[in-house]
Amino acid sequence: MVCTKPVIFGQAMTMETHIPSPALQPYIKAFHIIESQGLPLENRVLPDTSLALAFRVGGQVANGHGNQQTVIPEASLAGLRQSARLISYQPHSGTIVALLREGTAAAFFREPLHEMKSLTLGLDSFFAPAEIARVQDQLFEARNHRMRLAILERFLLAKLRPHEPDPAAVHAVTAICHAEGRLSMAELANGVCLSQDAFEKRFRRAVGISPKPFADIVRLKTLIGAYRPDRSIQRLALEGGYFDQAHFNRAFKRFTGQSPRLFFSQSRFW
Repeated sequence: MVCTKPVIFGQAMTMETHIPSPALQPYIKAFHIIESQGLPLENRVLPDTSLALAFRVGGQVANGHGNQQTVIPEASLAGLRQSARLISYQPHSGTIVALLREGTAAAFFREPLHEMKSLTLGLDSFFAPAEIARVQDQLFEARNHRMRLAILERFLLAKLRPHEPDPAAVHAVTAICHAEGRLSMAELANGVCLSQDAFEKRFRRAVGISPKPFADIVRLKTLIGAYRPDRSIQRLALEGGYFDQAHFNRAFKRFTGQSPRLFFSQSRFW
């Protein structure tokens, strides 16, 4: 298993990225190990195109801000969403996150994925609570991250079942990502020889969200990744196809929860 160089967010948080074993690579993009050090902190998590399966391995992690916080279950599945989340970490908290490849979550879960939109549910809603508790105990008792990743991989491989991804959804996901989110839904539907209504229903079932908001996520994440301090916000908006600055600002704030200028002045997000 390959580990990339840890990303350090100030002195309070680190994130390692690990590539899964070959048997899981068709289903799992990557494992992230996120750890807070000796201080409580808050992090902004942007919308993503992958469902996220997570096991906490220390401390406490919560959604929200201030008095509006909700503790995230020790083992959870987060559906796709269209706006950023504020995640609060108590000191010495740790979480292992598996990012599922688009359109493959049905290989692990029988439940309709689109019903998970904007939700974070405990994994004991999908699998036997005793089994989840056993895996959680093993993760807490493991001596290092290598052992924890091996435990999580065994769990995922045991849950893997035969699954044929929807070819229309796979084709559309590839096309959207290649076009950096700048494709019309009519173009996508025509590309897979389906009516727009039939295409959107199949995509939503396979991916967990409708194709238009999926494309919006890809579009805005591409723009955020392309930002450099020497590039103006106006230029960034034009490169993303937003010919109206006010339209871009509104879309950006819905996505991140902040104006472009404020967002890019912050150092802690992913």
